[in-house]
Amino acid sequence: MYKGFTVIEMLVVIAILGLISAALITSMHIGERQIALFKEQAKVINVLSRAKSLAIATFGQSANVPCGFGVHFEMSSFLIFKDLESDCLNADKKYSGPSEIYESFVLDSRVVFDTLTLSDIVFIPPDPIVIITPEQDQATITIKTVIGSDSKTIKINSAGQIST
Repeated sequence: MYKGFTVIEMLVVIAILGLISAALITSMHIGERQIALFKEQAKVINVLSRAKSLAIATFGQSANVPCGFGVHFEMSSFLIFKDLESDCLNADKKYSGPSEIYESFVLDSRVVFDTLTLSDIVFIPPDPIVIITPEQDQATITIKTVIGSDSKTIKINSAGQIST
């Protein structure tokens, strides 16, 4: 009588281990994409809240104060900008070019903007007044994974309320 395993038994064990490993690696990649999606959603919400806070913080200052702070969205990036007009009553209330950039951000390469119903959102102190370009009562930002169909939605209304 032999003590040990046959070649067939060894091949079956190796095949089962291979299947389990493949399933584990696949679920790991799905988890990484989900984490990237949640992280980028949090980053966008944080940037919107930060622009609102910067606008409120400028109220009461007298020298070299921007008319407001805003967030400008592009296909795979977004940025905080200062609305730098000399006459705030006649300010354009939107992103006007590189001279207004306060801070810029790039989305994780595994994530893209799927739906952007706005290009700019500007917070004007002291309330802050919220201007969404193009004009609308509520804007939607949808972020999705490049591979797969997972997505997260962020909504911001004309009162500056941010929701998910």
